[in-house]
Amino acid sequence: MKKLCILLLSAFFVFPVFAQPQKGYIYLKNGSILKGKYQYTEDLSKLQIESAGNLWIFQADEIERVTSNKAKLTSELKEPVLNSLFTLRTEIGVLAGNSGNSQTAPFSFSSALNYTIIPKLSAGAGIGLEFLKETYLPAFVNIEYKLRNSWSTPYLFLKTGYQVPLEESNAIYGGVQPMYYDIWPGPWPRNNSKPLDAKGGFMINSGLGYQRMFSSGFGMSFAFGYQFHRLSYSGENDYRLDIDYNRLTIKLGVIFN
Repeated sequence: MKKLCILLLSAFFVFPVFAQPQKGYIYLKNGSILKGKYQYTEDLSKLQIESAGNLWIFQADEIERVTSNKAKLTSELKEPVLNSLFTLRTEIGVLAGNSGNSQTAPFSFSSALNYTIIPKLSAGAGIGLEFLKETYLPAFVNIEYKLRNSWSTPYLFLKTGYQVPLEESNAIYGGVQPMYYDIWPGPWPRNNSKPLDAKGGFMINSGLGYQRMFSSGFGMSFAFGYQFHRLSYSGENDYRLDIDYNRLTIKLGVIFN
């Protein structure tokens, strides 16, 4: 009898006491959804779930919400809410121009990490690679606004920053017109044998995209927009050349939360 009393007292103090079980649907913050019987500890610090013959115990801060209404679950699954604070979007695509451009569709790569300010609005920073007449590293601020806070939604984006040159310019720039150049002492140096010094320049890219999340942590996106950037070059005798690019951006992306 004494042993039984000691055992019961030990169980009382060692294991938290759970309330009466209820049936329902449990949403976890990692994106999982469980259906079964659940019960909280008396101090509400843990939740025990019995589902499909399995038993789980979760900390209360791992639970997003609990509902006992099946119709509500079906409705919520159509437009689940995403609550991740950080989103990494990596994109590849082209900078499409008209047939008169010397480079009609240079390759473009970028990756941006955004922080969620409010459920639909996020901001962050990113870098990339663009292969124009030279190779450039765009470093930019990225702002995105989702039209819906769900797994499937259109979104608007704005990127602005600076194109950092990774190599010197080509020796000859045929087929381009200078937007600005200082007074040159002599004829236009079309056959200048010395390469110009690439300085990079301002860039801005805005547009519309569509993203689809396949789970709480992975998704894909497709986007198109307009990109303007001005690339500056300098040479001997205070020579300067600015070239403006107006391009249509077409990009396919992958998303990690």
